[in-house]
Amino acid sequence: MLPTIDEYPARYQYRFCPLDATLLVRGLVHDCERLYCPQCGWVWYPLPQIAATVIIEYQGGIVLAQRALPPDAGIWHLPIGHVEFGETPEAAAIREAAEETGLIVGDLRFLTYEVSPSYADPRMPYIVFGFVGCAIGGTLHPTAESTAVQVVPLADLPPLKWSSQQKTLAAYRAGG
Repeated sequence: MLPTIDEYPARYQYRFCPLDATLLVRGLVHDCERLYCPQCGWVWYPLPQIAATVIIEYQGGIVLAQRALPPDAGIWHLPIGHVEFGETPEAAAIREAAEETGLIVGDLRFLTYEVSPSYADPRMPYIVFGFVGCAIGGTLHPTAESTAVQVVPLADLPPLKWSSQQKTLAAYRAGG
């Protein structure tokens, strides 16, 4: 059962149409009550969050970044981030690797995906695509998104907090 409009988190309780600023109204659209614009017909469909994470093979180990941003600032993790408009999950993984570690990743291969609840609202699913690739350029260094970066041998990797990264690492270890 989908949440009702009244149950949406505040960030999804839109009042005006983004196309023509008309006050949105409630109505039955595709068998579900939705917010829509009576002027232009725009309909608000809350969508899942899509992200990508990547295992970076580098100098005989795996690259970890220490998170600089909330949530979970300070934890060690694989590079991860949202897929942006017009971007494929593969492109997002490559971009996030560069943004968080300074490395350029190539030879990207899909490993797995996970659907899990969002931090913002557990009713909103996160779909995280997991990849592996190797560093083909750039310089390993902390960035605005990471307070530190390190290369860790696969056998010595610490436990990862996020289940999507645990699943990606398990697929990698299984020969994915």
